[in-house]
Amino acid sequence: MRQFTPGISSKAMNRETFKIILMGLMVLDHITFFISPYMADFFHIITRVVAVGFAYLVVEGLHYTHSRKDYLIRLCGWGIFMALGNYLMNLFVLRKQFAMSIFGDNIFLTLALGAAVIWLWDNQQQDVKKNRVLKILSIILLIIGSLPILEGSFIILPVMFITQLTHNSVKKRNLWYLALAIFMAVIELPAALSISNPTALMIFDGIAMNSSDMFFILIIPLLHFYNGKIGKCSAQLKYLFYIFYPLHLWLIHLIANFQ
Repeated sequence: MRQFTPGISSKAMNRETFKIILMGLMVLDHITFFISPYMADFFHIITRVVAVGFAYLVVEGLHYTHSRKDYLIRLCGWGIFMALGNYLMNLFVLRKQFAMSIFGDNIFLTLALGAAVIWLWDNQQQDVKKNRVLKILSIILLIIGSLPILEGSFIILPVMFITQLTHNSVKKRNLWYLALAIFMAVIELPAALSISNPTALMIFDGIAMNSSDMFFILIIPLLHFYNGKIGKCSAQLKYLFYIFYPLHLWLIHLIANFQ
């Protein structure tokens, strides 16, 4: 099978290493309860690569998987599991200030929706009419899904769609990522910078908290080192992210709740 992104096999970082780096950054983004606000701001900026990094891997995974149906069911299943876990944590354990969002703290659901968009678009239907209908449904789902309801959907879904459309060209992918980052900056920066008598720290805090989505563009240098290959421990680590993501969030909220 042809490599998802041609011409990157000489890079140093395999898929499992990439996932572990993303998971490490993900922890930094979620420990705001225990660090200073400005350190949290810094972490919030550099960790914008996490969601789009896993989004990239999902699009790539859909290219290689033997069953897109099973892949989508797995994402949905973990999404439902985490939503239930978040709900039960809020109901029986967590105080209000440490409560978790049922859908907002659940990247699985966003990735599942993005996977559905990609599957509909790249439907491989031979019938021209069916192919066109499914592509139209994909665009409709992309537009509706990009509303800020699920976690990061307004940036993750466009990134996944761009990744699918440009996977044959790193240059085109990076240019479209850059265009999306500029678009997000145009939308978000004015509100972040509308501060009376701002100081440098206030501006930094405003950008980090209110217009950080544009920093997803930092994924480009990270992808520069990614070779698209599976590692030696691929089978053993297949479900690492699925388990680590909910457990680390639940643990962080539990520690914050009882500290």
